[in-house]
Amino acid sequence: MLLKSLIFAGAIQGLFLIFLIRAKRKKTYPDFLLIVWLAIVSFQLLFYYDSLSPIVRAPHFLQLLGYSLPLLSSPILFLYIYSLAFNTETRFRKYAIHILPFLVYNIVIFYLFLNNHNSISVSYGFLHFSEDVPNVIQYFSAMLLAIICGSYSIFSLFVLIKYQKSLPDNFSYTEKINLNWLKWIVISLLVVFVVVYIVIRYGVNYGMLNYQNLFAVVGGILSIYLLLIGYFGLRQTTIFTSYPSSSISKSTHILNKESYKNSGLDNDAAKQILNNLLKYMEKEKPFLDENLSLSKLSQLLDITPNQLSQVINQNTKSNFFNFINNYRVELVKSKLKNPSYARYTILAIAFECGFRSKASFNKIFKQQVGKTPSQYQKD
Repeated sequence: MLLKSLIFAGAIQGLFLIFLIRAKRKKTYPDFLLIVWLAIVSFQLLFYYDSLSPIVRAPHFLQLLGYSLPLLSSPILFLYIYSLAFNTETRFRKYAIHILPFLVYNIVIFYLFLNNHNSISVSYGFLHFSEDVPNVIQYFSAMLLAIICGSYSIFSLFVLIKYQKSLPDNFSYTEKINLNWLKWIVISLLVVFVVVYIVIRYGVNYGMLNYQNLFAVVGGILSIYLLLIGYFGLRQTTIFTSYPSSSISKSTHILNKESYKNSGLDNDAAKQILNNLLKYMEKEKPFLDENLSLSKLSQLLDITPNQLSQVINQNTKSNFFNFINNYRVELVKSKLKNPSYARYTILAIAFECGFRSKASFNKIFKQQVGKTPSQYQKD
């Protein structure tokens, strides 16, 4: 009874979160995907709630459709993560690839159902087949769900790892854009998925657990994930705001010599860009902008992000993150030595020099100076 209440509450929360996201003034493409995901999972929870009731009210075809919804929610969550990380918009024709398993699965299931209504039934959230259904179909039904859902969880994790590795090459800050919350949710989802699959494969088959208890637990866990992803997704800061997606595609790559072979820069051009960059940093102090990114700075210098990253990495032996924050640290050091700043707190000085948070400032300062800001000031 408690789990059923949690499942129903999760579905209502999902619909409420959709309303909150739709009410946002500036909705992004990831917001649209999050709305779609929340809607699918909310209906999936309603399917679990109905399936666990003494009297199932949903028509048979909706029960069959509800069982296959993870084949749709998994790729939508992946597309949400990918678009959030790399500022991409996927056109409808590209969606077909991700929706294809869901369509194929339902074509097979509904073909069997329409030919013999008694061949397939849904009980307590789980699909049951009659004896006349070939074993290969039953195996296909279980394995497709396991493979697709598990694969998209792994793909999502790889996307997040790649994105986090690209941050130092593209941003001078990581607060609120590192997507750590999403990475740990995906990892825990993958763990839960593996555990549920093992329980279904061995626990249920060998009578250690019944279907009713299993999918009540699955529905309860899914309700919690819906709340977490919806809540943090609603709060997530827009990562890319000041430049088009074409710039991102040029700047979010693993930097090495091969990355720059098509940049069009020879040694003389690279030296000229470096000189312009260093003069601009000293004169205009763009690092005072706490939201400074590789793409934003490249626009100010009228060059491509790829060219700027090449110059920074090959000539300063550093990445964009360290290059910019080194200027910020040096400015903080000079102000800490300046008597006219004695009445300011260290944190106030840090914010004035372009840092976004106390935690990141302390970490970066100690990495570059070898002392905490307070130790440096005392010395």
